[in-house]
Amino acid sequence: MAENKAILLVTFGTNVTRAAASFNNLENKVREAFPGVEVRWSYTAKTIRSALAKQGKAVDSPITALAKLQDEGYTRVAVQSVHILPGQEFYDLVNVVDNMARFHGSAGKHFQTRIGKFGFHKLTLGTPLLYKPADYRAVVEALKSYVPADEDHALVLVGHGSGHHTFSSYGCLNDMLRQSFENVFLGTVEGYPSLDEVKSDLARKNFHRVTLMPFMNIAGDHAINDLAGDEPDSWKNELAHRYTVFTDLTGLLDNEKIIEIYIKHLQEAFAKLDTD
Repeated sequence: MAENKAILLVTFGTNVTRAAASFNNLENKVREAFPGVEVRWSYTAKTIRSALAKQGKAVDSPITALAKLQDEGYTRVAVQSVHILPGQEFYDLVNVVDNMARFHGSAGKHFQTRIGKFGFHKLTLGTPLLYKPADYRAVVEALKSYVPADEDHALVLVGHGSGHHTFSSYGCLNDMLRQSFENVFLGTVEGYPSLDEVKSDLARKNFHRVTLMPFMNIAGDHAINDLAGDEPDSWKNELAHRYTVFTDLTGLLDNEKIIEIYIKHLQEAFAKLDTD
């Protein structure tokens, strides 16, 4: 063990094998940035964990993963949120980390949370992809290489969407993208901006071609089915009534600059492990 330190990467999860390969891209970069440090994964989605377990591929929940690390003697752990937004899943993770952390009182006394004595000396949490204004600007820059050069060709990024109040993050990023590029728009499968808003944006200019691309960490079920599926209501087929549509199922974790943002957030969390 490297000074009893470890890193736990936490995401929603997937049971799409080829999509899960994108997680390997992030893990490899994390291992390069933190040589010798134990790196593990945790999935927050119980349905996905159950499906994987039936296939003999066990992935722990955040609580279980942290408990195992403690049991194995790791005392300082940086937990990194691999989520797009600081939405409900992120704040559920905040609660897990807070409840399993050991706090120090003003007199130096240890205060334990209601979960009990897990013995961590320090637990820290790295923030999601879009958290601070600088993150949004970095994401816009990271997406620049995908922007079509032709004026009649638009790039439509499709996110998952959220019912959490941080759904507004999508609208903010969409505005920043439109300020930077004439032909880039962001929509979501579940929420705002919806496909209807994207159609309205596209109709304001003389576009003939549209490339659809997931604004998701991996190209999982939503990208394969909702974005590029063969059903009549997929984004591809909805837009094909008016445009020549292409699909690019590249997940965000296949983008080196996006990975750099996550790594930066993790570095900030990891640096705090040595503070009391």
